[in-house]
Amino acid sequence: MATILPPPGTALFRHFTRQSLATIERLKEETLIAPKAGAHEEEEPPTPNPDLEAGKSLPMIFGDPPSELLGTPLEDIDPFYKAQKTFVVVTKGNTIYRFNAEPACYILSPFSLVRRGAIKILIHSYPFAQLFGTLIMITILSNCVFMTMSNPPAWSKTVEYVFTGIYTFEATVKVLSRGFCVGPFTFLRDPWNWLDFMVISMAYITEFVDLGNVSALRTFRVLRALKTITVIPGLKTIVAALIQSVKKMVDVMILTVFALAVFALVGLQLFMGNLRHKCIRWPIANETASELFNSTVEIIYIFFHLVTENQYFLEGSKDALLCGNSTDAGKCPEGYLCMKAGRNPNYGYTSFDSFGWAFLALFRLMTQDNWESLFQLTLRAAGQTYMLFFVVVIFLGSFYLINLILAVVAMAYDEQNQASQQEAKEKEEEFQRLLEQLKNQEQAQVLGSRASLTSKKSVSLTSV
Repeated sequence: MATILPPPGTALFRHFTRQSLATIERLKEETLIAPKAGAHEEEEPPTPNPDLEAGKSLPMIFGDPPSELLGTPLEDIDPFYKAQKTFVVVTKGNTIYRFNAEPACYILSPFSLVRRGAIKILIHSYPFAQLFGTLIMITILSNCVFMTMSNPPAWSKTVEYVFTGIYTFEATVKVLSRGFCVGPFTFLRDPWNWLDFMVISMAYITEFVDLGNVSALRTFRVLRALKTITVIPGLKTIVAALIQSVKKMVDVMILTVFALAVFALVGLQLFMGNLRHKCIRWPIANETASELFNSTVEIIYIFFHLVTENQYFLEGSKDALLCGNSTDAGKCPEGYLCMKAGRNPNYGYTSFDSFGWAFLALFRLMTQDNWESLFQLTLRAAGQTYMLFFVVVIFLGSFYLINLILAVVAMAYDEQNQASQQEAKEKEEEFQRLLEQLKNQEQAQVLGSRASLTSKKSVSLTSV
């Protein structure tokens, strides 16, 4: 863990000037030459101080910066960046913002009035305190209200243009203050800004470029609601923690997909085509049936039209009654014959006729999404013996794998909490060391002052 003690010596907070930029370039050249001179020495590479990351509050032991330095570019306070072209801005709430010292968009240097004005707007500095963030938040919420309207008013198109203009202004401020994509801490180097860039790009594509039917692209407007994550810091923290927990679930997800694939292959071999077995009236009650049977050309018409019309339906059911040819499968009523005809149940979406449909059916079983219907349909078409297959799938898939996923998520959050507690403990120990160091310094000063007084008294007595 990097030390939280401020560097001794000169003042910690200093204006970022052209001389500061020249010093960074000189240190950068020295760091490039130093490894060649001491290549035999193995040292651990330095790491950024986690307490001085962008977006975090300035540690209390650094004190409060002078009021005239708030909201202005300062030399980077993290020693890790002393040889990198970066500078920081500390807000009135002591929040740290870090920027790239290279010219933004190859035009605006860190000393440009335009870029400094954009930085003040971005960090909500006076006179823009809370105004910029509040404006963006109101815009997002208003935009969500208009998207919920099924029949928006005629003037809603103009409001859409206003929303797009505000989003564009927000992105422009970020690009002018940070740069677009070249170098660290620029606009596109922050993954949270990818959403803003995509929303704005889709807005202009759908409104000003004639691509024919772009209704699918218009659906991307719903992503504007996700911009609230970038505006509210608490939501950003929660989503970041959720993403970290998802990363830990990769192995469990691979195991789950593999298990579903294996069960899908087993179901494909056991039940392929079984859900198309239906009770058909036989012989077909149609006065032209005997004539049609004499014509081989019209057999297709029989099985795709007459057979469909003569299926057996239970009262209130939308699908024909399933049956099977095994001893423990469902039987047809008298006057009906079990035949493979027509489509699969649930408008053709429930079947084991291909690996894809079998995988979807197994996913339905694992999530227990109306799985009783699939269970009953399959047993009636294939036989009661195959109940064992469903018992194994439910126990392993629904009870074991689902709970395993939940356990991994819980463990991920627990690990994050433990890491936070450990970090807080280390900070507390560091703070205690700091207090002990200050106490020793005070004692040394007191002893030194006493020694000086004693020496002065001895000198005066000697002179007398």
